Amino acid sequence: MSESKVAEMIVEDGIATITMTRPDRRNAFTQELQDYLSNVVSEITRRDDIDAVVLRGSGGCFSGGGDIKGMLKNQPKDGQPGADYRKRFYAINDWIQRLRNLEVPVIAAVDGAAYGGGFALALCADFVLCSPTARFCSVFCRIGAVPDCGIMYVLPRMIGMQRAKEIMYTGRPVFAEEAKEIGIAFAVHPADELLDAAMTLAKRLQLASRKSLALTKRITNQSLDLDSQSLLEMEAAAQEICFNTDYNRDAVARFTRKEPLLFNWES
Repeated sequence: MSESKVAEMIVEDGIATITMTRPDRRNAFTQELQDYLSNVVSEITRRDDIDAVVLRGSGGCFSGGGDIKGMLKNQPKDGQPGADYRKRFYAINDWIQRLRNLEVPVIAAVDGAAYGGGFALALCADFVLCSPTARFCSVFCRIGAVPDCGIMYVLPRMIGMQRAKEIMYTGRPVFAEEAKEIGIAFAVHPADELLDAAMTLAKRLQLASRKSLALTKRITNQSLDLDSQSLLEMEAAAQEICFNTDYNRDAVARFTRKEPLLFNWES
């Protein structure tokens, strides 16, 4: 278990549950939370006993996004230049990208607000499950800022350019049912069933080949930026790796013997 006063990670039966634990601050992106998430992503990358990740907030809020109070402390004073924001965002983008590319399935369980950076954080997941009270908002335009934490890359690829621009330009909230309809959310569950639904999905994915899922995720995350030939080259290389795993050999043997496969989504 890895914990701090802003978040904690509990690993049980191969599933890491990361919970942001400052609902009184709307689980804001304080520097402490950012440092914690960066460190915990590195820890998950090193460990072989974690097959899936569930990311959630607490107290009826996923994350309200940026730490506005912290930002005010860094505003320019008396004509002096403010903090080097670019360096700050290079650091954020580093761990955001590592989270997005973790070689295990990541499931976001969003209850309540996912605003600004919290919205971007949810979009790092492979699957976004949410409660009926969930609301996603690219709030940046309200404070004269641009969408950050990679949301300008991910959102247009998820829901299309025109719809993504409308959400980013207006800063309006997208509520649960619309989020599901347009492809931000994978499913909507009652709040008291949300964590169980996320854990069930994680447990089902545990039965798949870890190597196969890792390679599929790596390539798919790059697929919209690749030409067809590059994609086929990556596919061929990945398939050679998979065909040489014990998991694949066992699955082929089971198939030829007409035995049940270890991983069968329908069953």
